[in-house]
Amino acid sequence: MIMRLFLFFITFLCVSGVLRAGDTLSSPLQIPVALSASFGELRPNHFHAGLDLKTEQRCGLPVYSVEDGYVSRVKIAQFGYGNCLYITHPNQGITTVYAHLDAFNDTLTNWIKAYQYQEKSFQIDVQFPDTLFPVKNGDWVAISGNTGSSGGPHVHFEVRSTDFEQASDPQQYIRIPDTVRPKFTKVAVRPVPMQGVVNGQCAFQSFKTWQQETGKYTTKNVQAWGKVGLEFMAFDYMDGQSNFYGLKRLEVYVDSVPYFTYQIDQFDFDNDKAINAFIDYEQWVKTRDVYMCAFMPAYQPLSLFWSKGDGYLYIDQEKPYRIKAIAYDYTGNQSQVDFVIQGKKTELPLMCQTSGELFSWKTVNYFEQDGVQFLIPRSALYNDLAFQFTTAYDTTLQTQVYGVHENTVPLHKSGVLQLPILADTLLDKNQYYMAYKNTYNRWNYVDADYVDGTMVGMVSKLGSYAVLTDTIAPTITMLSKGSKKLVLRIADKQTDIGAYNGYIDNEWVLFSIDAKNRITYQYDSTRVEKGKHDLRVEVTDRCGNTQVYQTSVVLGQ
Repeated sequence: MIMRLFLFFITFLCVSGVLRAGDTLSSPLQIPVALSASFGELRPNHFHAGLDLKTEQRCGLPVYSVEDGYVSRVKIAQFGYGNCLYITHPNQGITTVYAHLDAFNDTLTNWIKAYQYQEKSFQIDVQFPDTLFPVKNGDWVAISGNTGSSGGPHVHFEVRSTDFEQASDPQQYIRIPDTVRPKFTKVAVRPVPMQGVVNGQCAFQSFKTWQQETGKYTTKNVQAWGKVGLEFMAFDYMDGQSNFYGLKRLEVYVDSVPYFTYQIDQFDFDNDKAINAFIDYEQWVKTRDVYMCAFMPAYQPLSLFWSKGDGYLYIDQEKPYRIKAIAYDYTGNQSQVDFVIQGKKTELPLMCQTSGELFSWKTVNYFEQDGVQFLIPRSALYNDLAFQFTTAYDTTLQTQVYGVHENTVPLHKSGVLQLPILADTLLDKNQYYMAYKNTYNRWNYVDADYVDGTMVGMVSKLGSYAVLTDTIAPTITMLSKGSKKLVLRIADKQTDIGAYNGYIDNEWVLFSIDAKNRITYQYDSTRVEKGKHDLRVEVTDRCGNTQVYQTSVVLGQ
C-alpha cells in the first residue's frame, strides 16, 4: 500500500508540474478529438510515441500549431513518419510533432521545394533557427494526410521535451473524455528454463479470461512449481470508438503483496527498443500476440517499472498463490483479473534442459565457426543466452544459410556479423548482399560491405542469415501520363530501391515517392515550359544495378 501511494504521489507531482508550467494545449485539428492509437502502446521495437488523431477517414484537413513557437525541423521520408513537422515551444520547454502529413502551408512548401531542388532529393531532414518560421497558437501549418508508414489517414501527434528528447503523453495537455474500463483478454505463465514448470511442462502457457462482473475478470487455475513469470494481455477502450488502446498502468499482486508495477508517462527514445524486454518477444514473433511481462530481465535500461526482487514468482510450497492484476487507463478507469496458481511439487522434465555457448549480457560476446564471425557488444542482451549456431545448405537459394541463434530472442544493440561467400565469382562485388529471413519467411536486405571474400554488416536481430546475389536491375512502369501529373512505379524484387532520379530535358525534377514505391511528378510551370519534353527516369537498387526509362511527355496543357 505504501508503494502504491508513493508511486501515485510521484506521478501526481510530475503531471501537476507539467500543468503548472503552462496551460493545456489546443488541438491540432478543428474536429472533435478521437483516437486510433494512444500514447505508449506496445509495438515491436518501440513504444507508440504519441496520439494518432482520427481525421474522419480522409486526408486534407487543416493542421494547426497547438501553441506559440517556431518550426524547428521538417523531415520528409518515404517510410516512417512521411511528411513530418516539428514545432518548438520555448515557453513550455516542449516540441510538438505532426506526422503523416499530406503537405505543409504555402510558406513552408515553397521553402522546402526550393531546398529539395537544391539538394536534388525528395527525402530531406532539415532544422531551422527560431527566427525563420515563427508560429502562433492556432496558426495553420499543414494538411493532414497518409504519408510514410501509415495504415490510413490520420495525424500522429507527439509532445517531446525539447532539451532531453523524451516523449510525453499528450493527454497531459489535451483532455479526452473516457469512461470505458480496460479489458483483460489473456493471462500467461512462463517457466524459467531449467528452473520451473507449469502444468507439468517447461513451456509458456496462456489462458483466456472471462468477465465475472463489470471490471472483474478471472481464468482457470494453474499448477506450477519453481521459478515462473506472470504475463498479461490487456487493452484499453474509449467512448464511442471501436479501436483498442494501450494501458497507462499495470499493477500485479501475489497474496496481496505488491509484486510488479508498470506505468508510462514518458520514455527516452535512446532506450525505446528495450520494450522488447517488457513484451514477451518470443510470443510476438510466433503469434503476434502482445503480452506484458510482470518480471524484470537482467538488463532493463527503461525506468518504467518497479518489481519485488526480479518480479518472478518462486513457487516452493504446495499451497495456492493468489494472483491479482489491475489495469488502468489514463483517466483512471480500471479492471482487474484474479486467479490462483496452485503449487504442486514436480520434477523438472529432462526436455527442459538447454544447451549452447553461454553469452553473458554483462560482457562482449564473440563467436566463430565455419568462417562465420559474430560479435555482440556489452548490454546487447537482456538476459544471459545459451547461444546456438546452425548451418545448412538451401537448395532453392543455392547457398548456405546460417542460423545465428533464434529470431525469438531480441537484441538491444546491433552486433557485427561476418559471413563467408562460398563462391566468390562475381566481378562486381557490389552485387553480393547479406540477407535476413524475416518472420514472413522473406529475405530482407541487410546493409553490409564486401571484405576479402566475406560480407560484413551490423545486424539488429538474431535469426537466419545468408549471402545472396542481385544482378537484376529494377523495373520502371508508367502508371499515369497526364499533362499535370506523371506517376510511375519503381520496384526491385531482391534488394529494394537504393536511389532514383527523374529528368525533364536532362534537367533534374522533383519526383515524390510513397511507401508503395510510386513516384510522382507534379507539373511546375516555374521550372518547365508548356509543351512536349523528354522524360528520363533512372533507378538503382541497393546492389548498384541500374534501370533507365525514357519517353516523351506533353506537360502543362
